[in-house]
Order: sequence, then C-alpha cells, then structure tokens
Amino acid sequence: MDIRSVDLNLLPVLDALLRHRSATVAARELDMSQSALSTALGRLRALLGDELFVRTGRGLRPTARASELAEPVAEIIERVRDRVLQSSTFDPQVAKVEFRIAHSDVGAYVLWPRVVRAVRSRAPSVRLALSTLQQAEIAPALAEGQVDLAIGSYPALPESLFQQRLFERVYVALVATGHPLARKTLTLSNFAATPQVVVRAAAGVQDRIDDALARAGLARSDCVELPSYLMIPPMLEAGDFLAVVPGQLADAFSRYGNFVSRKLPLDLPATVVRMHWHRRFNEDAGSRWLRTLMAEEFGSEPTPRPRTSRGT
Repeated sequence: MDIRSVDLNLLPVLDALLRHRSATVAARELDMSQSALSTALGRLRALLGDELFVRTGRGLRPTARASELAEPVAEIIERVRDRVLQSSTFDPQVAKVEFRIAHSDVGAYVLWPRVVRAVRSRAPSVRLALSTLQQAEIAPALAEGQVDLAIGSYPALPESLFQQRLFERVYVALVATGHPLARKTLTLSNFAATPQVVVRAAAGVQDRIDDALARAGLARSDCVELPSYLMIPPMLEAGDFLAVVPGQLADAFSRYGNFVSRKLPLDLPATVVRMHWHRRFNEDAGSRWLRTLMAEEFGSEPTPRPRTSRGT
C-alpha cells in the first residue's frame, strides 16, 4: 500500500473508536456527525480489509486486527501531537543536548572558556563541542547542521546567513617585556623597521597595515608569516619580534607570559565579532536559548537579523 494514498485523517477516528468503543462518544470527541463518523469507519474497513468493529449489546467490540492497531495508532497520534504540533521548548536545567560552536583559533583561545563557563552554569547537562573552521568551511557546516553557531569576524560569509553583532575588536602591537619598544611610543617608522610575525587572518588586518604603510612611503621588510595567532608567544620570546594581534588576545597572552601591548601608530578600523547561524535553526528553541546566552555574555544588539533583506 502506498502511504501517499492513505488519508491520515482516518487515524484519529480509529483511535477514538478503540478508546471509547462507542460511535456516539467518538463522534462527540472528534466534533463529527454520526453519519460522517460512519463514513470514515467504512473507509477504514475498506482500507485495512477488516471489519474492525462488531456491534454488540455493550457497544462496539474491536476485532483482533483492530486490537493490534490500538497501540501503534495511539503512538503515532501522540508523536504527531507532541513532536510536530507542539511548540518547541527548551529547559536548560534538564536539557541533554550537544551544541557545536565554531570559532577561529583566536576565538577558541579567548572566548571558549567564557562560553563553557556560561553554558555550564545555566545548563549543567548540556554538552559542548568546539570546531575551529576556516571561513570557507563555516557556511556549509551551518547549513548542514554540523555546527549550531559560528562566532568570530567572518566578513566573507554569505548574506543568507543570519547574524548578530556581539562586540568590536581593536588591534594592538604586542612585544615581549624585554623588547626595545616595550616602553617606547610606536611611530610609523620604528613600527615598519621592527621585525614582525604576521598572521594573515580572514579579517584582512595585515593587508590594511601594508596599505597604510605604503601610503606613507614605508614597508615592512622583515616579516615571518605564521598560520595561527597561537604560535606568536614563543616567537616573541625567542627574538625581537613584534606582532599585531586583537586586543583581547593580547590581554590573554599577557596573563600567561611576559608581554606588553602598545598602541599602534596607524588607525585600523575595528573588526566586528558576530555570531552566525543558518535560517533552518532560527526558530529552534535550543538554538534561540544559546544565542540569547551568548548575547548576554558578550554584549550584543538586541535584535538578530539577516545581513541584508535577501536573508529574511
């Protein structure tokens, strides 16, 4: 039998007749006329090839076939009512789910401990999984449900993703405490002349620095490029290098090592850290709870929105 040919509206009729053993009571519960219920029962008999109910002096008596169907039919109706028609809810005190959050390596180092602390304090049974993804991997991962939320500065993500601003990130120069510039004011000339470790991340900050120096007729000639900000501390300790890093990361490095941050001699626009999610999960109760929590923890705009009207 092809399920597409089955009128699923007949299932509540069968369920009501099985529970009440009375056409009158079943019709009243279903808000149907006696004749409409009789017609539905006739269709059920034709569909299932069985009499289903036999009229006796004590009402309708189910056949063996009807009795076999009582439990699965009731279960189907309950599942539809509770899992399809019921409004989605999320109770953090009892929820046992896993949230998967994507960060850059900087986000993982700076933000992840705060994310874990915030979630664990409110939802003790919720599990967390961290993914460090490249920018090009984030949109497919969100669309396929491999991650629930991505937090970071990702200017090239597609406009169809929903996003919410969390905070701005400013950049500073970081050097070891014994560096010659540790107690000096940075100028464009001494900044350009200083050996540097450079991480060319998605935000494009290093390209902006190169452009600003070029406009002043300067260039950095001694740079060592690294694939990750997390490789910077040992490089600063090993030589007279300078690194341009996000201010929050400089603070974190300084807590665990002998580093000082200096104000940059050029104006760099702050990058904006946002959380991003796919529209498929915009109304999911658990996802909404997680986004609200991140907004409270990191200080966000009150109303999430797609980046443009095309994302609505």
